[in-house]
Amino acid sequence: MPSIISNTVDTHLIESGKMQLECLELAGRTLDRYITADNSRPSFLEITGIAALRTPTCSGLNAGDYRNLAAILKHPNLSQLKILNKVPLPPEIMEHFAHMQCHCLMGVFPEISRVWLAIDSNIYVWAFEHGSDVAYFDGLGETIVSVGLVKPKTGVFQSFVKYLLVLTTTVEIVVLGVTFSSSKNDTSSEFQEIHLVPEPVFVLPTDGVSMMCVKSNAKGRIFMGGKDGCLYEITYQAQLGWFGKHCKKVNHSTSALSFLVPSFLNAALYDEDAIIKIEIDNSRHILYTLSEKGCIEVFDLGADGESLSKVVRLSQGKIVSSAMDIVKTLEANNFKPVVAISAVDESESEHLNLVAVTQTGARLYFSTGSGDASQGASQRPQYLTLLHVRLPPGFTPNASVLKPKQVHSAVYENGSLVMVCSAGGGGEAETLWCLSRAIPGGVAFSEAHTVLALDGPAWALTALPPKHDANLSPALLSKKEAWCVSRWAVVTGAGAALVAAGAAPDLLRALLRDCGGPDAAPVRDFFQMQTAEQACASALRLACEEPPAEVALREWAARALLLYGSQPQLHQLPQHPQHSQHSHLYYQPSHPSQPSHVPSSLGSPKFSPRQMSTPMTLRGAQGQIHQGKLNQSYQGQMNQSFPGSPNQSLMPQSPFHQNVMSPTPFNQSSFMSSPQQRDPSFPIQVEYSAKHNGLYIYIGRILAPIWNLKCVTKSSTPDNKEFMCSKVTGEDCAYIAQKLQRVCAFMQRTLAPPHSDEHASLHALKLFIMMAIEMLSLWKVLCEHQFHVIAASLPPDQQSALQAASFRELLVGGQEVACLLLSSLVAGYLRDNASVDGISQKLRQLCPTLYRQEDATCSKANELLMFAKQQKNPAEKEEMLQHALKLCKDVAPIVNLPLVCSKLISAGFYSGIVELCVACANKLDPQDKALHYYRSDQPSQDREGHILYFKRMEIYREVGNALERLYERSSETSGSEYSPRRPMSPSVSDAMLTLSPADANYQGRKLVWECLSCNDELLHIAVYEWLVSKNLGAELLSLGAAPPPSLRSFLAGAARAASGSRALQLLDLLWKVLEKSGDHLAAADVLEGLATRPGSGATLAQRMSWLSAGVVCVRGAGAGAGGGGGGGELLRRLEEAAEVARVQAAVRAAAAALPRHLQPPPPHMQRLDDELLEITQLYEEYADRYNLWECKLAIVQCSGHNDALLVENIWSNILAEAEAASRPLPTGDERLASVLSKLTTLGREYVHTGHCFPLYFIVRQLEIMSCKLQADKSMVYRTILNIGVSIEQVLDIYIKLVSVNERVWLGCGDETHVCGVAARLMQAARADLAPLPPAPRRRALARCKDLHEAALSALQARPNTQELIDKLTVAQAHLDRMD
Repeated sequence: MPSIISNTVDTHLIESGKMQLECLELAGRTLDRYITADNSRPSFLEITGIAALRTPTCSGLNAGDYRNLAAILKHPNLSQLKILNKVPLPPEIMEHFAHMQCHCLMGVFPEISRVWLAIDSNIYVWAFEHGSDVAYFDGLGETIVSVGLVKPKTGVFQSFVKYLLVLTTTVEIVVLGVTFSSSKNDTSSEFQEIHLVPEPVFVLPTDGVSMMCVKSNAKGRIFMGGKDGCLYEITYQAQLGWFGKHCKKVNHSTSALSFLVPSFLNAALYDEDAIIKIEIDNSRHILYTLSEKGCIEVFDLGADGESLSKVVRLSQGKIVSSAMDIVKTLEANNFKPVVAISAVDESESEHLNLVAVTQTGARLYFSTGSGDASQGASQRPQYLTLLHVRLPPGFTPNASVLKPKQVHSAVYENGSLVMVCSAGGGGEAETLWCLSRAIPGGVAFSEAHTVLALDGPAWALTALPPKHDANLSPALLSKKEAWCVSRWAVVTGAGAALVAAGAAPDLLRALLRDCGGPDAAPVRDFFQMQTAEQACASALRLACEEPPAEVALREWAARALLLYGSQPQLHQLPQHPQHSQHSHLYYQPSHPSQPSHVPSSLGSPKFSPRQMSTPMTLRGAQGQIHQGKLNQSYQGQMNQSFPGSPNQSLMPQSPFHQNVMSPTPFNQSSFMSSPQQRDPSFPIQVEYSAKHNGLYIYIGRILAPIWNLKCVTKSSTPDNKEFMCSKVTGEDCAYIAQKLQRVCAFMQRTLAPPHSDEHASLHALKLFIMMAIEMLSLWKVLCEHQFHVIAASLPPDQQSALQAASFRELLVGGQEVACLLLSSLVAGYLRDNASVDGISQKLRQLCPTLYRQEDATCSKANELLMFAKQQKNPAEKEEMLQHALKLCKDVAPIVNLPLVCSKLISAGFYSGIVELCVACANKLDPQDKALHYYRSDQPSQDREGHILYFKRMEIYREVGNALERLYERSSETSGSEYSPRRPMSPSVSDAMLTLSPADANYQGRKLVWECLSCNDELLHIAVYEWLVSKNLGAELLSLGAAPPPSLRSFLAGAARAASGSRALQLLDLLWKVLEKSGDHLAAADVLEGLATRPGSGATLAQRMSWLSAGVVCVRGAGAGAGGGGGGGELLRRLEEAAEVARVQAAVRAAAAALPRHLQPPPPHMQRLDDELLEITQLYEEYADRYNLWECKLAIVQCSGHNDALLVENIWSNILAEAEAASRPLPTGDERLASVLSKLTTLGREYVHTGHCFPLYFIVRQLEIMSCKLQADKSMVYRTILNIGVSIEQVLDIYIKLVSVNERVWLGCGDETHVCGVAARLMQAARADLAPLPPAPRRRALARCKDLHEAALSALQARPNTQELIDKLTVAQAHLDRMD
């Protein structure tokens, strides 16, 4: 399409664009280094010295291991711990303390921000942040022993059951459902008002063992620690068939035969050591338990978290002995007892698994592997090895801090330890200790310690999850924030206290407020302690993120940044990035301002046509960028114009110019590059201040969650069609863009001298931030406009590149692909015949650089050009037709409509007919009274509506006449059916007689589409009636877009009025329309009615097809067994009906195969087609009455009915019928082979069903038949193996057959038949066992030996068996050599 805007090339604009593109790449590479340094943290093995010494180590004995922040900064009021909120116990709960009889427990549910209190048999739950929303449960008769909150498994309960509350007493375990209802006044929080479902979900007996603690993993498994020292689990599952829900208690600490030993003997033989705490590492799927006597036990939950096996158990003595081996100078009392354990997430440390805290405050760091740093972190737990001992404060020489005493609660999380200590001497005062790496110590293990007095004994100490924006996606939350504030809830008798350990910005905020500005010495000391770069990043966060009301604080932070961050430092750029030194909260990268190459980005697909192939360019003394050589693909793009604006636009051309008006498509090579490595001998020195580096650090931390994240991910539709969807949501983009906008506003002030290297670098960063804001704003708009449709319209090579690219490549060099996405977005509006004015205005506001005013103007012009292109008429005739149409619309409805429309048909201007008819109808009935009359079921009292309705239908008859003419013309050679729709072709301007049938077909489809595109429901009705009268209703489904909403109501009303096959056709069309409209549940409802309606004339095959389509519809709507809105129940009904229909089809086929005199009467056979019967009717009236044994088996399997005697009877009859059918065969082998063929057919269908395939019974019956027929002894077991039964199962069956030694074999004619089969089986086992892995082969060989011994035992008491004994002995000898 020719451009309406000049493409004249301006040389100075091209040069300006080149410089700005190089600025983006400069900022992107510098951010690469800072983000890489931020992520390159020394491991736990490095900071503890284990990696260097390759042996367990200890710390806490040196003077620098513990430091006091207040002393370092000379500010006595500074404390890392801060009480954010104190909430007393609710008044209604305080009243119940007076009535307490014997027992009281308290704790915290951090998942839902609630505190719980158990008084005797009652439990109370309330919100600890504001003390309101009190919920209680008093339905227990015994004292509560332990409490736990569980996130249930998906698909087991209804979606409104968010959690399960597990309450244990001495006699029972009660599981309650927990639901939430949103507040009417405030719906910003996920959990508003809590409700405990009074009716328990599960109730289980404790069997005399009290459960001391309850814990669940991320997959919803419920574990409990018993007073007997055993680990228990509550297993539960969704409803199965007709038998309801299943729940049971499993003991994982005892063997399968433990039930044989009476409980009183267990109590006498074993010393009880109750489990008091359970911790679970959900990242590695490992479970740890701590007993009352300080023993730690490790359980492996499997790689998928679904299994469980015991790994190791360490007693307190072994733990103390291991600690004494590492710290030889201290007494053993310092390492016992263990009072708390905490699992360590894999994201924190690859080799550290567990931290145990003793009563003296010593920390014991354990690994479940060997502790070797060279081993991978993905190995399953094998041991529990003590790697490091960390002594508490007070053990260093000349320590001025008292040692913690009587630690009774401790939590370790993300490198910070918080513990509650009593003062000793029986006093009630307790203190809260916090030990964290808040002081930069490089690779040394240095911690800050803070002590906070509590207002009473602590009942519970729990770590709280970090606070996040509720609208952020998991993709953004998966990366831990560098300045994450750790929070804990401390529950005392007075209430709940919310305590936080501040990060660096929080400490700086406290210093600025206490000192009244940045000029005080403590603030200066803070910048020296944290290093100026890290402190500048903290100050920048305060200056940008503090609330607007904190004007003074924001200004103080900005002054501190300029005051202490302006001193430049001279750095020489190295060849490779050096390892950064840092701590958990703060760290200092070694020369973070130095450029380096990031291997992960080299050679990867990047939206980077401006990627430089020479070393990074730097501004010289005059502030100009020394340009490197751009790659040729980008230079080839420079013949397009650049927009000139005072703020220096970053885009070389507009999306409309490049992607719509330009005839050359954009290809993947335009943003592919081959970056080259820097010459290591090339020395460069740059001067950057700390505030410069702090800015890059802060921007890097804002963008870190998405920097290396893939832009898109692939998903699949139910019919396995792949499409692209965004990895992040629009809310994520808005969240990051808002942070960047605050930084951009801050950078408006002068931060560096003009014409300096630092000014050039900050200018590049500012341009990058502005472009990143526009990119993220555009991405947000794309996410709001069906991203998968927009991305699918890109060229294939662009789609492949977009799938491989990260947000780093998009933000740095993705402007061209952004143009393509913009063009696709605007084109979508044009395809939908929607105005682009609104979206153009929005894009101009959000991304003015990417989408300029000229682009908006071109989009509107393109809208008009596309309409003209669709007509393809000569200019003069088109102008005349349009003018004539305008005049007709001006005078409507006073116009000779039939005459005008006939002339428009002759001219081939069919769209004009639609426009004229709609205009006439609108002016005739401006208030849509006719539409109200139609929607009200045409009441006879509404005379005015009746008259207007028939007048409008008379107008629309002209549209029907045009459709009739086109239909008759298209049917002259192609028959009465429309041919498949072909691509859009030029409009035809000749008379009707000059149209070919194919062109008439095309024009007819086009006219239908134009009618349905109009916002006139009565016009839609007229078109629908015409299509249905011609049996062309299905053609509505072939249109490119979703069917209009009016089609649904029309089809529903027409189906109600019709009968017989006509109603079936309309309903069949209705569900397809609903499905295409996206209303899958409504479509499934229609399909269910079609399939289950008796006497409708539909066949059983049609009903099965409708049921299958209904299942697909419900699943396409996203409903499952626990889905909301009735989808789950509908899916269950459809699936059950489909399964019963398949059984009914089998019954019908089996009944039809019977001899004619044994078949059911014709009415009964017809009934199988006319309606869907219940499973009980199929069994009683057909399968049982006419001895359809295979159908009986299918019905038993379908119903889930477990009746072993019934199943054995069915199989007896199936085998008997097969044996009777084989009697004409001459030999025993052939007769048995015929029976086994039937078994093979059924066995492959039922072998894995369990109760429907009684393997031992079937093999016994077949061997009896084989013995009677004197057939080959290997035929039976060979068939059993062929249908999928393992060799081990076969061996077990024959061991049982030989061991039972029944007399039935004597009656069959061969007393040693089974032993002979055993000999043949053992001879053939060699070939079957050879390919097996070692472990299964050893198990099978052991079973072979058992079979050999059983056979010898059976044969020794019988005469004339020596030859068989020799065969068995020889076969066993061969098998022994395989072991």
